[in-house]
Amino acid sequence: MEIQKELDLTVVPTEGEIDAPSSPRKNLCLSVVESDIKNEMSFQELDMILTQYLETLSKRKKYHIGYPTNMYYEHHATLAPLLQFHLNNFGDPFAPHPTDFHSKDFEMAVLDWFAQLWEIEKDEYWGYITSGGTEANLHGLLVG
Repeated sequence: MEIQKELDLTVVPTEGEIDAPSSPRKNLCLSVVESDIKNEMSFQELDMILTQYLETLSKRKKYHIGYPTNMYYEHHATLAPLLQFHLNNFGDPFAPHPTDFHSKDFEMAVLDWFAQLWEIEKDEYWGYITSGGTEANLHGLLVG
């Protein structure tokens, strides 16, 4: 697969645009096309594209209001080593899990924390951590 540059990745901003966030397609527009086996993209070109994309995201970050996620945290360096693993927490966190790659110990610790906060006895609660608000609402409707 080859990424072709359609527009110049760097655009000189006008006077009013210097500190304003850009539209998603203004500074970066890439097409993904099938590559010719004999004509592979160089690692330098890929590195340049990813570096410029990172710079674009970093500029946009200072205008991000935190929806749907807050990006102003510094946990990325601590958590980065975990990105080498594909963790899958499907199913009941209190039941045995068929794979070794999960984080259910942390999931149960979060559930324990909320149970303690709400003064619920150890064997009197069950739950799981959802992947987002929509899943939480749907599960609430299902069991409610």
